[in-house]
Amino acid sequence: MSFSFNEVDRWLEDAFPQMEKELFPLLAFPTVKGEAEPGAPFGRPLAEALDYCLQLAQNLGMEAANVDGYVGYADLPGETKEQIAVLAHLDVVPANPQDWQSNPFQPEVREERIYARGSEDDKGPLMAALYAGLALVRCGAPLKKTLRFIFGCDEESGMSCVDYYLKHHEPPECGFSPDGYFPLVIGEKGLGKFALTASWPKEGEEQLKLLSIKSGTVVNVVPDKAEAVLAASGSVCFEGEQVTGLSIEQEGAILRIVATGKAAHASTPEEGENALVQLLQFLARQEFGPRGAKRYIESLAKLFKDPCYGASLGVADEDALSKLTVSPDILQLDESGGSLQCDMRFTLTRNSDYFYHKLLSIAQRHGLVLENWNGAEPLYAGDDSPLADILLQAYRDVSKDTQTKPLIIGGGTYAKKLPNVLAFGPGLPGETFMAHQANEFIGRRELLDAAKIYARALYELAK
Repeated sequence: MSFSFNEVDRWLEDAFPQMEKELFPLLAFPTVKGEAEPGAPFGRPLAEALDYCLQLAQNLGMEAANVDGYVGYADLPGETKEQIAVLAHLDVVPANPQDWQSNPFQPEVREERIYARGSEDDKGPLMAALYAGLALVRCGAPLKKTLRFIFGCDEESGMSCVDYYLKHHEPPECGFSPDGYFPLVIGEKGLGKFALTASWPKEGEEQLKLLSIKSGTVVNVVPDKAEAVLAASGSVCFEGEQVTGLSIEQEGAILRIVATGKAAHASTPEEGENALVQLLQFLARQEFGPRGAKRYIESLAKLFKDPCYGASLGVADEDALSKLTVSPDILQLDESGGSLQCDMRFTLTRNSDYFYHKLLSIAQRHGLVLENWNGAEPLYAGDDSPLADILLQAYRDVSKDTQTKPLIIGGGTYAKKLPNVLAFGPGLPGETFMAHQANEFIGRRELLDAAKIYARALYELAK
């Protein structure tokens, strides 16, 4: 049977309405990680979304399997059992409906964009890759190797889904994750997640007592809201009360201070406005109890005065290809203690052990406890990677962009978990990547072009 990419492109264009129709129900599943249930280790919505994908793959003629609810996969068999893998994820970060123009789990098309949580990260690209493989088969492309599409369910919260998969299956020969940027992600910075904690005794009747602080929902998102609740014995007048993005309300003995910022992916904290940092800076200038809480707030405010690059924390670092970022995201504090969860993306030339010991020393100097350190090493494919050459050429063939160079990113993808895998699309050069942000969207043309690029990449890898 004859085969040409012109035919593949036409097939994808004709099939796009159907692909979009099948994407919408997937976007409607609120696949934020939840409580484990029998058969649903990451919550019922994720289990239902996984079932939907596996049934869809079977309807499209693929061979599908569920790996105990942790992950699923669908195969387009080639002449051999050697596998080329596409690794995408079904889980998403939380979405606050109040920050959206439309319901984040009721997808809408506006101005040729598909708006929904997960549209760009990562359900839309998953569907584009799935249809790219299908297009090759339907158009008679000779595939020597098997195409395997892996549907992960825990990418945003530790990637335990892939760990589970690798306990039961061999890794693929190579592949890509449609969970980054074009033209290609050639490297990913190291990842460190950690908490800075402290505890203190409940003290007597202060005039102003800090009761709680709540900020953030997931550790890889810059918080757009942070709230402190205090008990006041009378009317309170704060120093510097007129602060942009800060509101103060008092009802009887309860005082609420709310800071508002802008959410962003924690790998690019400079694109957001960290509401927690704003709240910490304000509180550090005020007088309140308990004394231990006051010291804790002052320490955090000092350490995170720089909310992006770690200069005030004492971990700033940069090499020829990458720059460290660190974002304080989730703070949970009550009358007896607090815990701040942070997200760090460190340089390609360091390892996680280096920053663990550095942070341990910093915490001790400020009377804090370093807890829950979880480090992942950097990834860099280098300049002589055959996989990188194939993926980059697939992008250039469709986009005609011959100038944009491969990227180093702070985001951590499934590529870190498997050998010979790189992140590849869908974010386009010069376009805003909406992952983890309110009103997340992916352009319809962007999605179709991604499918065409993925088709060329899969063919070259599997032929």
